[in-house]
Amino acid sequence: MFAVIVAGKDHLRGWKEIAEYLARDERTVKRWEKQRGLPVRRIPGSGRANVYILVPELETWLAAVADSLPAAEESVDGPVEADEQLVETVLEEKPEPLHAPPKGLLRRWPVILATVAGAAGIAVASFALLGSFFARHPQMKPLSDSASRSTVYSSPKGGVDELYLQGLYFYEQRTPASLEHAHQAFEQVIASDPKYAPAYAGLANTYLLLREFSTMPPEEAYAKATVAAKRAIALDPNFADAHTALGFIDFFSAWNAAAATKEFETALRLDPSCAVAHHWYGSMLTHEGRYAEALVQLNEAQRLQPTSSAILASKAYALGLGGHRNEATDMLQSMLTADPNAVPAHRILATLSLVEPRDIPRFLYESRRLAEVRNDPESLSTFEAGADAFRSGGETAMWSAILDKERQFHPSREHPIFLMIEAEAALGQNDQALEDLNTLADQRAHSMIGVVLDPTFTTLREGPRFERILAKVGLTLPRR
Repeated sequence: MFAVIVAGKDHLRGWKEIAEYLARDERTVKRWEKQRGLPVRRIPGSGRANVYILVPELETWLAAVADSLPAAEESVDGPVEADEQLVETVLEEKPEPLHAPPKGLLRRWPVILATVAGAAGIAVASFALLGSFFARHPQMKPLSDSASRSTVYSSPKGGVDELYLQGLYFYEQRTPASLEHAHQAFEQVIASDPKYAPAYAGLANTYLLLREFSTMPPEEAYAKATVAAKRAIALDPNFADAHTALGFIDFFSAWNAAAATKEFETALRLDPSCAVAHHWYGSMLTHEGRYAEALVQLNEAQRLQPTSSAILASKAYALGLGGHRNEATDMLQSMLTADPNAVPAHRILATLSLVEPRDIPRFLYESRRLAEVRNDPESLSTFEAGADAFRSGGETAMWSAILDKERQFHPSREHPIFLMIEAEAALGQNDQALEDLNTLADQRAHSMIGVVLDPTFTTLREGPRFERILAKVGLTLPRR
């Protein structure tokens, strides 16, 4: 693999070149992208035709799926899959676990670089190597947001276009370290070319992910993302990613579903192939309890970007809460097989474990793993106390231990914590739980946007008090 990266061809450009490399026709490789997770990439905003694939990622994917690929037989028209109909039938009956992405090129950089330069220089060396890669391929320029527009973003400042692509590359990895690299790359682009609209949109989306995958406080992340997104739109009102960022902020921070819907629909009108717009629109619909509508958006996002673990996690969330927990669990487990530290998979599995019938051992396991991955010692202590209590006294003892531990960490009754309220509801302390939810709604706590989805609040949903709380958040109970 190292020889391929250093001496071989780094990427394949266009469906024809990809198909020739795989000795298949273009129709087959396009289907493999959709059904088998072939790691095809698209230059941002360029539409569906301008695709490329990184050879190291392709080789990793081939190693993972080699045994399941049908043999190719030569015909007068070229290679044809011998058992194509059988493959189609199997795919229709049971989706393959290949939607979970193979470990990407960036995840392998540290291993490769440790051999070459030593662990101390991994972060700097990986950034430099990516810069070298994009510098060797100047034709890979970031294009405009709308597939219908032909304008190409190309900065007169040398290296800016390549640096922007580096930012996108790191952004897609969604780890604390990679998001910080993305943040630095977009900031450097803006410093070199303050009128480069895509960098502001990339910066806005990075802030939103730093809130979820790192330690940036929500208030800071949303404020900075708003400034960056509005600057991108001021420079180019037709940039879809910037409208997508504002849609996310309008719903998850401002609790304004109408404004968010307008921004998402504007983004998709400008660029119907904008995967992040479909993804975040679907996430909003999930949080509103509109699971069937959410899956329409999330399925389209997955079709456009089939190797995205973030999209797969969001789809599993909507499926699980919409009554298909077993299917969702299988999808999330496939993610964890590929990446045992996938934060969204652990978080969603913990939540789905509380859907009736509850799976408390799984809830405790996933909650502790999430705390470990996020390096959150407070939460780890809470769930370890809950696990000890569960072993000795069952579920009621577990929730009591969790509640006691949370009250030790957060003794002020004026600032309840969402987990504390979940424990109160699970213990049947409904009046106290409703009072604390109302307090969080008045404080505009960002965690309240998930109040419709929480399985522990089932007993709270009957009656006007809960509906009044939802109204403060701009939500309503899902239609049954």
